[in-house]
Amino acid sequence: MDLPFFAAIVLCFAPVGVICDTRNWNPTGQGCVDPNGFLSCYATQSSNAVSCVGFCDSNTVKGTGAYTDCILGCNGAWLASNVGCWIQSCWNQVYSCEYQLTAISYFDGTDLVQNANIPFYPPPDSASAGACSCNLGYVYGNKTYINFNNACIDVAGSGDMNALYECECCEFGFPVSNILNVCPKSDLSILGFAQELSDTQQLIGKSADNCAILDNNSDTCVQQFGYPFYGTVTNPLNLPAGEPGDEPLSNLAGNAFTDFGAPAYTLKLFPGYSSVITPAAFNADAGVATGSVGASGSAVVTATAGSTGTGGSVAATGTAKNTGTATGKTGSATTATGKTTGTGTGAAASTSTTKSAGVRLGSKGSTVLGGVVFSIVLFAL
Repeated sequence: MDLPFFAAIVLCFAPVGVICDTRNWNPTGQGCVDPNGFLSCYATQSSNAVSCVGFCDSNTVKGTGAYTDCILGCNGAWLASNVGCWIQSCWNQVYSCEYQLTAISYFDGTDLVQNANIPFYPPPDSASAGACSCNLGYVYGNKTYINFNNACIDVAGSGDMNALYECECCEFGFPVSNILNVCPKSDLSILGFAQELSDTQQLIGKSADNCAILDNNSDTCVQQFGYPFYGTVTNPLNLPAGEPGDEPLSNLAGNAFTDFGAPAYTLKLFPGYSSVITPAAFNADAGVATGSVGASGSAVVTATAGSTGTGGSVAATGTAKNTGTATGKTGSATTATGKTTGTGTGAAASTSTTKSAGVRLGSKGSTVLGGVVFSIVLFAL
């Protein structure tokens, strides 16, 4: 099967019509501890995905729920196994923009809540050597965050429209505010932030005082309404000059760490992906490429596949996603912590709700898991 065509037809767990993104964000393997192994791993996942879809074609009927679930299983496994390729052959770059985009592709394509199951994601606040100029995990976490707080519903019941508009300014304004606190000058078009900002401005635009509650940097949003603002409160209707910025994403030079910290790592991810990975030995020539990482583009979920780029750069356009498995070697299971050479601190994902805990309602993951497990058997190591 022709891979570009195949990539164009696969589905993801997101709403119908959204195509998943399985691209290799480091398409040349530049700076990886094992560049050849990294590229070979990605190629294996593409091949496995073709086999997986072939299995679906042969064992289920197109147009049925069983067929859709089977294809979704193929997608989820490919997205998960791409993460495995990084842990196996490019673990020194796990704080980079490209690795974070790989993790985001997984969460977005499987329609899962952002969680700590992806090792080293999001990077810790202290990440320095080999780190992306913007913590994209924090950005995505806030962009997809759904607050189950019913504060504004309660306010609406009181009939006080001014109070309701104030509450809505807090409710819809905090994700944008938090993102701009983390990455005020970065070009975040690759994550669709411009649309996010525009949508937010429309939602709160009915406020008679242009959401003055946010300009006053008041604690009301947090203390009275319970919305998780982080840092200085920014009003989406009254943005500081130069925000959001247009500085291209880039990586700092160096490696997150030069010793993985464990001889093997067991990676388990939805839907049914499990691999015991032997991380490649450190290569003295390894190191994250510096320079711009994609200056423009659309949201990851609407990008198009087959895009290419040189080391250290992320193509802004591309569409498609699918599934496969990591080719990690068998070893004893352990938990990786990583030894830092800069300020990186290993595999801890941030637990800060206001910065990283992205939440998505209506995830299809649990509803299709039973129907896709049989397709994942193809990806067992």
